[in-house]
Amino acid sequence: MEFTNESYKIMLKNLINKGYSFKNYLNWDEKEKTVILRHDVDYSLKKAVLMSQIEKKMSVHGTYFVLLSTNFYNVHSKESRKYISHIIKNGGCIGLHFDEMQYDISNEEEMKEYVYEEIEILSNIIDTKVNVVSMHRPSEKILSGNIQFSGVINSYSDTFFHKMKYLSDSRRHWRENINEAMEKYERLHILTHPFWYMEGKEKDLKETLKEAVIEAALNYYDNMNYNFRSLECELERVEVEKIARLL
Repeated sequence: MEFTNESYKIMLKNLINKGYSFKNYLNWDEKEKTVILRHDVDYSLKKAVLMSQIEKKMSVHGTYFVLLSTNFYNVHSKESRKYISHIIKNGGCIGLHFDEMQYDISNEEEMKEYVYEEIEILSNIIDTKVNVVSMHRPSEKILSGNIQFSGVINSYSDTFFHKMKYLSDSRRHWRENINEAMEKYERLHILTHPFWYMEGKEKDLKETLKEAVIEAALNYYDNMNYNFRSLECELERVEVEKIARLL
């Protein structure tokens, strides 16, 4: 499967044609043949909005896991809250993407307390109770521990990580063929990272990363321009783009 928006649409069409019902972490067992679409938003809320627009047009929905502790976006900012609002309006659910590496965690109970804290913060931001968490760069303990939270569903619990067929594009690589999995399994749990999916022709990994760095540099410039009077008199935007494209 290519990392393009068109390929993602084809995957959704195939799931629909195979008779899968698109469910979330609360109602996944309401039908005999179900699929959970999980999206980990590691780098770009804007890309997540684009994916949610695709799903809306096809009358399906996924769960978008948002990071609180990241340097790539700020969920408290007006822009980020706007993106999250668009995802919700497009039918997407919001979950917490928790990065345990942001904390000095000594035991499981301490980790849970941090999860609950972030759940409360994110719930307040979107004004809706967040009830599911996925782990960012999960440790082996997380993957094998079947950790249970009070009032919060762990997407890496046995139900979703072992009892359902779990398929992932982590590190921009599908380890199994999705179409073959559709022929074998009644319950699918599919993880995608919106950051990797492009409009038009697929780009290789280097070009994908290069374009992301250029966009990030221009976004940084635009934010600085908003706060720095007459920035363009000192440094024009086109200069920044030229520098970034030389990387």
